[in-house]
Amino acid sequence: MTTPPRPPTTTPAQARVVEEVLGWAQPRPLIPAGLVAALRGGFGEAFDDAFGDAVGEAGAGPVADPTRRRAVPVRALLADPTSGDPGSIAHDRDTLRGILLTRSFARDVELGHLGAPEVVVATVADEVAAERPADPGSASLWWNAAPRSVRDDIVAEVVDVVADLRSLWPPLTAAGLSIAVRRQLRAPVGDDALLLTARPDLVLDSPRRDERARSLVVVTRSGMPRPPEDRALVRATALVQTLADGRPPFRWVVLHLTDGRLESEDLQPEVLLATATELGRRAAGFLVREAATESPVVAATRSDRSGVRTRRGGR
Repeated sequence: MTTPPRPPTTTPAQARVVEEVLGWAQPRPLIPAGLVAALRGGFGEAFDDAFGDAVGEAGAGPVADPTRRRAVPVRALLADPTSGDPGSIAHDRDTLRGILLTRSFARDVELGHLGAPEVVVATVADEVAAERPADPGSASLWWNAAPRSVRDDIVAEVVDVVADLRSLWPPLTAAGLSIAVRRQLRAPVGDDALLLTARPDLVLDSPRRDERARSLVVVTRSGMPRPPEDRALVRATALVQTLADGRPPFRWVVLHLTDGRLESEDLQPEVLLATATELGRRAAGFLVREAATESPVVAATRSDRSGVRTRRGGR
């Protein structure tokens, strides 16, 4: 299979992205044998150990129903457990600007910079407005209730940033390259009783399937850079991509949209293994805390650890 044509570049920044981030026409790393099974096993062992400890600390009480598969977003696992419901966001001007910016950038990449930025952002804004307008916790509710002048100001700001980002990110042809925008990833773990979920802003992949890692995972950030948190999120997203696809990415990237700064990390099995262990530990605590807010389903004591179980070394 021949390499797709190199993306056209018109700025030094675009050329650097092609060479240093996309790694165009550069050799891809071999996928370590048994990596996916090792990641599942590492998650399972950490989950088992932490679950027993968490239930023991809590004493007798409700735990997860073993008959119900639980979808657990990695963002929720990485959130501070003392900060309240990780799935609840109090939307305001900043959160809506961030939502529009991240989605508009990804859509602009998908479209290969075709069409004016104003059209791209307006289309995304219409989608946000129609997403879940009746949900009191949705971005749509805030957006639709905001004064027209506020919405217009946010759109104008996002249009300016998307236009600037075109000088950083080159247009990509769809020929020979798969561009997935905000694809919902789902990876069964823990005897398939847990479903880890993540939604990378972009996954760029080659249709070639061999013994090499060929995808690139991109997570975008629109607010103040928080390097440890950003790194943890993109690593967790790369882990879910690996488990869901059965193949690791060759690189994962954090792109800070407001200043165009890029932070990339190449495939390192030990990093993914450490991430799997950390997420397994966090998932156990998450489920115990979640169960404490629900009706008791299965009683557990220190000596009887019922509920969600994992099988080491595989699905």
